[in-house]
Amino acid sequence: MRVFESDDYRRRVLAVVHRRGGAEHSDPFEIYDIPLAEVDTLDDAAIRARIAEVWAFWQRSRDHPRYRGVIIGLLDLHTELSAALADRTSRLALRDRVAAARAARDDERFAALDAAVARLVARFGGIPADRVAGLRAWAATQGIDESAFALRTRRHRIVTAGPATGPTDQPRPEPIPAEVLRQIRADLDELGRITASGPPRSLFDLLGVPPGTSREQIRDLRDEALVRNRARRPDRRRALLDDLLAAVGALLVEGDADAYLDALAAATSERLRPRVAAAVLVEDALLPAEAAELVAEAQADGLDPHRARAVVRSLAREQGVTVPPLPPPAAPLPPAAPPGSSRPPGPGSSRSGPDAFPDPTAAAGRGPRGGAPPAGGPAPARADAWRAAVSRARAALRAGRPVEAGEHVAAARELAGETLPPIRAMDDEVETAIRAAADRWAQLAPLIAAGRYRAVLPTARRLAETGADVPGPGNQLAGELLSLAEARCSGADALVARAQTAGAHDRDRLLGEALALVTDHAEASALLARSRPGPAPPGAVQAQRDGRSVLVSWQPSTTAGEVRYRVTRFTADGVGRAVGVTAGSSLEDGGAPPDGAIPRYEVAAGVGGAWSAPVGTAEPGPPPADLVPSADPVPPADPVPPTGVPSPEAGSAAPAVNAADTLPPPVGLRWVDERLRWTWPAGCTEMMVVCRPDEPPTAADDPRAQARKVTNTRYEIDGGVPLPPGRPLHVALFCCTRQAGRLAVAALAGARLRLAPVGDGAGR
Repeated sequence: MRVFESDDYRRRVLAVVHRRGGAEHSDPFEIYDIPLAEVDTLDDAAIRARIAEVWAFWQRSRDHPRYRGVIIGLLDLHTELSAALADRTSRLALRDRVAAARAARDDERFAALDAAVARLVARFGGIPADRVAGLRAWAATQGIDESAFALRTRRHRIVTAGPATGPTDQPRPEPIPAEVLRQIRADLDELGRITASGPPRSLFDLLGVPPGTSREQIRDLRDEALVRNRARRPDRRRALLDDLLAAVGALLVEGDADAYLDALAAATSERLRPRVAAAVLVEDALLPAEAAELVAEAQADGLDPHRARAVVRSLAREQGVTVPPLPPPAAPLPPAAPPGSSRPPGPGSSRSGPDAFPDPTAAAGRGPRGGAPPAGGPAPARADAWRAAVSRARAALRAGRPVEAGEHVAAARELAGETLPPIRAMDDEVETAIRAAADRWAQLAPLIAAGRYRAVLPTARRLAETGADVPGPGNQLAGELLSLAEARCSGADALVARAQTAGAHDRDRLLGEALALVTDHAEASALLARSRPGPAPPGAVQAQRDGRSVLVSWQPSTTAGEVRYRVTRFTADGVGRAVGVTAGSSLEDGGAPPDGAIPRYEVAAGVGGAWSAPVGTAEPGPPPADLVPSADPVPPADPVPPTGVPSPEAGSAAPAVNAADTLPPPVGLRWVDERLRWTWPAGCTEMMVVCRPDEPPTAADDPRAQARKVTNTRYEIDGGVPLPPGRPLHVALFCCTRQAGRLAVAALAGARLRLAPVGDGAGR
């Protein structure tokens, strides 16, 4: 199973699922990118890891401008889809069913092609040369590629076109590529899902005009719709309409509308072919009633009356039966009113263009844009009905439900027929509230992942008051998170209360359970630290120059177990800065002043939550005699983390640890396709990228370096991080996290890279 890559998955899997119309047309193995051939060799852990990778990608991409609709559908089905792959027995059974379904789908595709070829051979003694291109284009719409098409047709000879027994074929325009037609159909369907109504049948139906409308009128309708669409707020609906109106211009205005209708006719033929075959099989003929119903269905697919009749005639001839008399084509429908005009649409027009899709004014009993209501219809809506929708939006926003408020704003815009200033102002307020809620969810995500529910509580309460219906990761709502955090904190409080009166063994167990529920429970941490003896302190702490940095070393603690060492640097004024935490017996401080006296350092040993008394170096003395000051000294630069604390008095607790220093380092740092890329460590959602041309950056706040903070969301959107021009370039990554609401940056670089003047660098 290949390594998961976001761009690769988006191109190979998500785009295919999107073109097919969503998860219901795919299977779990395809959706989670698990090869059927490797299911036997993959264990449950590998399957769960792949499912988690794909689910995380969906969460990061849920606002993607093109794939938002299909991703939301996948997220809704995630529990059901992943459950089918949960254990090996059900997975293997599903594998067999999926393999059979895929094989049947392939057989069905080829059977349709074989039947069409057989019919042509029966009629003409071979495949007519002038039919090959159309047959190839039709095969492509069935997912049959060029090599498979050639394989299925090469055993039949190609014959020169001669007079056929049926009506003479008219010259056909250049066929529309199958992928273009599929994309248009997918966009029309997604527009229907977004607007909670039936999707338009075709580009003509989108504009509210019948097939055969003049090119000039289509151009006018397209231009008016473009102007109105640009007045919308930037969202998925506006992006879809931009794409569809561009297709209108390319296919109906600049291109040949007949080619588009021919492509629709081919799709309708494929859909109706089984119906015709079944009818002929039973009756040995196509009955007039059945033929009339098929013509009506073809017109419902967006075809003009003549093409609808031609489709039914062609399908009947394929089955070797005569076509019964069909009803004459109806008179052409009057063209629909251009979107935005005061003239009502012609009879039979269902819409007045993309701006009115769906058209709430029609539901209110009046024609679009102020047209007269149909005879006998309900009373017209009040002209100021949009004001009531704005009032409902304002009430929902005050109640802390901005998503609901946004729905009322959309209704107000549809009722008004345009974005009036009060509607726009309310829309801006809703957008601001939703953006603020998204920011709070971003702040909460690392706290939730770390189990810090004490820190979660205040932000979750505020989120429940102002963004109660804005979903977070996993579609969790603020009220659900607040209830969970309060329950965990209450449970931890109860465990701590029991621990205070319990024996030594039970006390440690209860305090451990409390910290498992709430990792930042201060009282539980303090009691556990007091109940456990601290480890033996390190010995012989020394600090010496190592180039422009300082190497701090010490004798390991004599305490057994996994001992970690916390190193703190103190400046001349007694302010302590955390340098880092390590399991080794030395640590390089690249943030120390590059010249002058060596600062004083303290090292404390820790096991679990208990720390020894810190052991310091000797008082700083004068600089070594052989140290030559730089002609252009670099100002002292302390690390970015805002977690430094004053130097403790003797016997007091050691300074607080910078939370960013405890994060694992990023791995796989590389320069690919003009982007800096790496694998994000668990629990890290922000990274400080520091660049310097002359030498490696000394710290995240190196005054001679350029620094940029990057979130994992921005990283995914950009496909990595672009770097400033100029080579060579030294790059360093510093992990970041949020600590007490402030940004904490690791004191030491987690990964480094040097980009040479020619070629790529290598991480080190």
